[in-house]
Amino acid sequence: MRHRFPALSTLLLAVSAGVVALGVTVNDGFAPTLRTIPALLLVVAGLFGIASSVSDWPVDTLRRATRRWWILAFAAFLPYGLATAPSNESAAAVGDAFSGPAVAALEAVAGAAALCAVTVTVLYLFASYGIHPGRPTPEERVLGDRGSE
Repeated sequence: MRHRFPALSTLLLAVSAGVVALGVTVNDGFAPTLRTIPALLLVVAGLFGIASSVSDWPVDTLRRATRRWWILAFAAFLPYGLATAPSNESAAAVGDAFSGPAVAALEAVAGAAALCAVTVTVLYLFASYGIHPGRPTPEERVLGDRGSE
């Protein structure tokens, strides 16, 4: 399904990535608490939005989107890594500048970018194998080709 308005598709991507970031922010770790379920639901809803907005893209576009999401995830993780794991004095000085709510925001952006990158990568791998929503499966295409011989 092609979106009639590309701006709506871009808006859906941005909102979905924001919902994933909100879910990462709400989560407070691996210990099961009352915040875990809403955080998980937010992450799932956001990733569903990402997947539904890119699922009908061609394979080449998905490959480029995969590369961009991974670059974004790497770029978002660098300041978060500097802020949370200083191992020397200069890294500790940079880490002190990113304390408190800034660390939570960096964690949300880095986590959301990584989760979105994984989602788009999985969709790209499916598309490169030939699995697209609404299209014949690879097995159906092979069986259809053999029947026409």
